[in-house]
Amino acid sequence: MDVAFAFLADSAVVPPDRKLYVLGGGFTTLTMPTLPGRATFAVVAGFRFTAADAKSVHAVEVRLVDAEGKLVLPPATLQFQAAAIPKEQEEITVSTVTYMSPMFGEPGRYRVEYSSSDRLLAGIGLTVAQPPRPGEPALGPRPN
Repeated sequence: MDVAFAFLADSAVVPPDRKLYVLGGGFTTLTMPTLPGRATFAVVAGFRFTAADAKSVHAVEVRLVDAEGKLVLPPATLQFQAAAIPKEQEEITVSTVTYMSPMFGEPGRYRVEYSSSDRLLAGIGLTVAQPPRPGEPALGPRPN
């Protein structure tokens, strides 16, 4: 088992058709009007399973940590049991959506981590920022 993709989104869902529907996906910065403040977002990941993973139970922990590695929220645990994979298919990818609604106390760097058996599978960086105060310059020129 490994991670095929992982990113943050405003909203996401995986209905029974097993397609992944995402709104506002791929951001890496949250601009908070005030801190402390709460933000809600989706953590989206796709887990790839091969025939070697079939019929085994796989547990994956999802954590949101601050720059020092301290938990911001209690971890969530995802469990997978891959069924037999048809030989012509070789692998399957299972998409997941985990919603988080942390209270951020201060601006800075945060990270969502996926791990299994104490092995880091993927990490998604997140910067929490505040808009400039009136009269302060913005953070550099716009690239376009």
